[in-house]
Amino acid sequence: MSTSLLNVSRTSHRRRLRLLARVMVIVLGIALLKLLAHQFGLEVITVNPLFSALVASTVFLLGFLLNGVLSDFKESEKLPGELASALEALSLEIRGIPAHHPDAEVGVHLEAVADLSQGLLAWVRQRLSTADLMHLYHRCHAAAVGAAVLLRGESTLQGRMMQEMAAILRCINRIETIRETSFVPLVYWLAYAGAALLCGGLVLMRSDSIRESIFFIFVIAFLLIFLLNLISDIDNPFGFSDPDSAEDVSLVVLSSAVARLQLLAAADRLP
Repeated sequence: MSTSLLNVSRTSHRRRLRLLARVMVIVLGIALLKLLAHQFGLEVITVNPLFSALVASTVFLLGFLLNGVLSDFKESEKLPGELASALEALSLEIRGIPAHHPDAEVGVHLEAVADLSQGLLAWVRQRLSTADLMHLYHRCHAAAVGAAVLLRGESTLQGRMMQEMAAILRCINRIETIRETSFVPLVYWLAYAGAALLCGGLVLMRSDSIRESIFFIFVIAFLLIFLLNLISDIDNPFGFSDPDSAEDVSLVVLSSAVARLQLLAAADRLP
């Protein structure tokens, strides 16, 4: 498990460095355009209060976007833990059936839960299709119903198992919705347009010192472009298969739960 987590950390670190490199290339290109505009006398814009309004409106749009995607990201951070809790609770409840009925065999049911947990982890990492995951879910649900039958009237435990299955399905649907939904696309377009106009204005702005102009252009363009890339990244907190996604939710809790469920299923198979 520690080796897997180390590999995930290294992958995230490499993706962050690639993101930083992409932003630096764009910013250096803008600085080069400013140098060429100064060299060929293309600086035709004079700084005035309207230019300050453009800066303020762009910052407002970026703040609106960042606030929206951060709220979704914080909600998404809870989903792997909720999945892990529901899966492990379901497995433990099934494993406790022989305490009520010693002749009950629950190995097949525990194995179905373990298979679902492994499939969920692969699906969250985008290594398994939603159709295949739902096949595993339906198989696990049938196993949970079969385990409930073994209880022979223990309605409280039966109800808890069905509640855990419903909680797993809600988490699956929520993750799928977050993946497929982008946060207010029109605001994204406005933010990109505002950033492009602002950077274009900085390139064409008249300046007495080219060194100072390039410095301020570098800083402002870096912050704008880096923030736009960051917002686009955290808009999908489950972009594990995207090589450009540097910030995703942690799957440590879910990975640990899957490992424990595999051990429980394997232990039950032992004579």
